[in-house]
Amino acid sequence: MKFLVAFSSPKRSAQTLEVAVRHAKSMSAELFLLRVLPDPKRVGVVAELIATERPFEKATAQIAETVASLKKRGVAASGEVRVGRVARTIITVAKEINADMVFMGTVGLSPSPFFMMPKDPIVHYLVEHCPISLCLVRRGLHPPDEEE
Repeated sequence: MKFLVAFSSPKRSAQTLEVAVRHAKSMSAELFLLRVLPDPKRVGVVAELIATERPFEKATAQIAETVASLKKRGVAASGEVRVGRVARTIITVAKEINADMVFMGTVGLSPSPFFMMPKDPIVHYLVEHCPISLCLVRRGLHPPDEEE
């Protein structure tokens, strides 16, 4: 069994990664960490002009460090960094590695959301188009009060 974890950074992905680790350990599954960097050519002229290799190198180092840490914890893990359209690349890689589930972090609920404004277009795209089961892990969500 193999789980793909959509990884953004060690800090931002910590909660999602811990949920995936618990599932992987309980099911003897392998974790595959994927960091997708937006293609500067698709983002805009300014992004393309100032693009360097530094984000790719930093992301690759973060993936390597996290994979090494997971292996020390007894979790079978690997990972990679790709450049492309984030949501589509997640789906493509999930299919390529025959993932059984995709773990993805989401943003918390805003106290005053904008009317009809999607909170996370990548998550919305995955929910609509991913043919593989998704586990959405909400970041920053506080447990409800016991009175509710």
